[in-house]
Order: sequence, then structure tokens, then C-alpha cells
Amino acid sequence: MIVVRAVTQAKFGKADELVQLIKERNAMFPIGRTTRIMTDASGPFFSVVTETEFESFAAYEAAAQEFFNDPRFGAWFERMVPLVESGQREFYTLVE
Repeated sequence: MIVVRAVTQAKFGKADELVQLIKERNAMFPIGRTTRIMTDASGPFFSVVTETEFESFAAYEAAAQEFFNDPRFGAWFERMVPLVESGQREFYTLVE
């Protein structure tokens, strides 16, 4: 089992809008086993973190291909870009 964590730095005051867009994306593309959305309680302001569990890295890759190739993704992504300063994706092996 792996956990894919996307750490996104929203533009000043845009975290709530970004969370709503992520919820829309999750409804359009229900991928992975479990997805959590978190916002900062400390650290850099306006951070939005999503964590999604997958059975394997191969399962993540297959879901990502489907997601990125769907025409709806482009339209969604265009709405996300103005809200984001930066981001990164991290992969973890789930031990427990």
C-alpha cells in the first residue's frame, strides 16, 4: 500500500477555493482507496494537502493516466492554476 501526498501552496487567501476545487475533482475522479484533504494549522500559510491511498505504485500510475487523459481534467486544471503558487507530490509506503 502506498500513500500519495500532494502538498499545494495556494495563493494568499485562496486555500478555501482550492479545497472546493479538490472536492470537485474527487467527485469527478474517485481514485484510490481513501482521500483526505487537510489545510494548515501551522507552517506555511494557505497550504492544502491531499493524501490518497493506493494498493500499489502501479495502481497509482494507472489511475493517474486515466485522470490526466480525461478531457474534463484540462478544464478543471485551468480553474486550479490561478489559485496555486506551487506544489509537490510525495510517495510513501504505508507501514501500518
